[in-house]
Amino acid sequence: MLAYMSAFATGIYAQSMSEVKNNPDFYWGEGSGVTTDEAEQKAVAQMSRSISVSIFNKTENSRENNSVMQKNIQKSISSARLQNVQIRVLQDEPDAKVFCFMSKEEVLKMFKQREERIKDLVDTGKKAEERLQIDDALRCYYWALLLAKTSVEPVKVQFSDQEGLATSLLPVKIKSVLQLLKAEVMEGGIEGSNISTRLKFTYNDKVVSSLQYTYNDGQGIVGPVHVKDGVGEVDLVSFPANGKLHLNFETRFKNEVDPLDTELLGLFVGSGLPTFNSSVDVAVKMKGNSVKAGKQDKNKDNMATNATVIAPQPTKDRKTIAIRNAANTTTLHEAVLDVENAIKAQKPELAFSRFTPDGYKLFEKLMRETGQVTLVGKSDYEFVEADKNYIARSTRIKVKFKGGKAFMENLVYRFDKKSGKIESVAFALTKRAEDDIMNAAATWPEVSRWAILNFMEDYQTAFALKRLDYISSIFSDDAIIITGAVLKKLNENDQVFDRNKIIKFDNNPKKVVYSKHTKSEYIQRLGDIFQKRDYVHLTFENNVTKLINLPSVVSHGAAFGIEIKQRYSSSTYSDEGYLTLALDTRGEHPIIHVRLWQPDKTEMMSLQEFVSKFTN
Repeated sequence: MLAYMSAFATGIYAQSMSEVKNNPDFYWGEGSGVTTDEAEQKAVAQMSRSISVSIFNKTENSRENNSVMQKNIQKSISSARLQNVQIRVLQDEPDAKVFCFMSKEEVLKMFKQREERIKDLVDTGKKAEERLQIDDALRCYYWALLLAKTSVEPVKVQFSDQEGLATSLLPVKIKSVLQLLKAEVMEGGIEGSNISTRLKFTYNDKVVSSLQYTYNDGQGIVGPVHVKDGVGEVDLVSFPANGKLHLNFETRFKNEVDPLDTELLGLFVGSGLPTFNSSVDVAVKMKGNSVKAGKQDKNKDNMATNATVIAPQPTKDRKTIAIRNAANTTTLHEAVLDVENAIKAQKPELAFSRFTPDGYKLFEKLMRETGQVTLVGKSDYEFVEADKNYIARSTRIKVKFKGGKAFMENLVYRFDKKSGKIESVAFALTKRAEDDIMNAAATWPEVSRWAILNFMEDYQTAFALKRLDYISSIFSDDAIIITGAVLKKLNENDQVFDRNKIIKFDNNPKKVVYSKHTKSEYIQRLGDIFQKRDYVHLTFENNVTKLINLPSVVSHGAAFGIEIKQRYSSSTYSDEGYLTLALDTRGEHPIIHVRLWQPDKTEMMSLQEFVSKFTN
């Protein structure tokens, strides 16, 4: 269904139908129907076809594959939000007739915005590639390519060593990224009736931060599996006859398109989508009950070699500050092995004696109220002394949900020093997010360093476990809570936010609406989301953490400000953006005084600037 903004003919548009039809500066359409709405939809649909034909005729001499191009343009126009469509009702119901028209200038504005979006996607993809977030990079490059194929004017993009048309260069870039991806067997073996294999994924010989892939387990397609810090898993019902694991890296990410983004979503309808050989075969062999890396074919790449290859974005090695290892770890190690056995048996009660009462509640909730939790290979533990706790890191697990969606996670245990029991369990941050926090905290007291890290681990875990009580406890009663929504291509009446809560800033980013909530309103809203969605999963990536002075928020002492990239995934909706938090860490646990979500790093407000909007 078309999405458009309509208006009655006034001002310069107050002219006769014949004048509009004979004016080359306008597109127009007519429609009939039993109702006015039906007639209006047919009129706008006819106008959109006229726009499509005009654009195709303008571009057909400079583009290849004309039939596919024409279909893509039609899909693009049909899904786009047509601005300032002028509507005239020529005849009332039940034999309604409607005439509509819009200026060609408005159409050009729409495609100018599309050009800007293409370039923004490419820039975002480059940054993701630099950070080894390869799924983000492929997503941005593929979506930019889809949009570029339906642009009125050819869009140019540039990578480090090449410049050219987006429609020509982006396919080469996507193939180049895929060619630099490698998967190798780390270990595996027979787990019950299945064969489990742990894999390591690298990009340009560096461990990826994130990646997504699917595979056939012998009965059907599984995935996408979300790789975390380079580790993934393949779980098979039988060993492959040809001795190869066949994986497909995700490139399209159709299921991650915002449902409100009709412009992009419409381009996924029908045929003619760009296709890439994103498969890779990983040689494996069985030796006894173990899975080992098999012999690779000589002089044969898994990916087809490109005649032209675009160099990868440069990456920087990241520093990690030293941490203090715990002494006398025998008891700690025995405890985590008991937890592993409980996970293997799918019986959390087997490890009951290793937990405090609160710690066991968390572990039991993880095992019984999320997806299917299974171990992923052998875990190499480290035991750290951190202020009030001993910390064991980490048990590698996979959490699998309905439909094959799976997330790789690392479990972190925090031990009470006095009792030696596990008092909490959490999903570890990505290595990148952890390094950012620890490096920023290198000059802080150790208590602050671990308080921030533990807090962010607990925060993301609380969403996965749908712990509404915990999330409520970490917000101050007078917290400033702002949620954001990106305005896509729908009529105003179709927007999915509370109009009574809308607020505006002087430098409000384009296409973003912000809503201010009290703590109780935010918690109620979050509770509704938890009930309606099978899962909610947060992943934190690169971040900036610093001491800040916000006397209007934290009256005594300094607060901690965190600006962190957040990837939000759920069974019905996914997005990514930047979460800004202001924390008071003086109490037993950090308390959030400010919470703000923003979609785009380039247009982000600073924490001080944001707070000033509400405290001056």
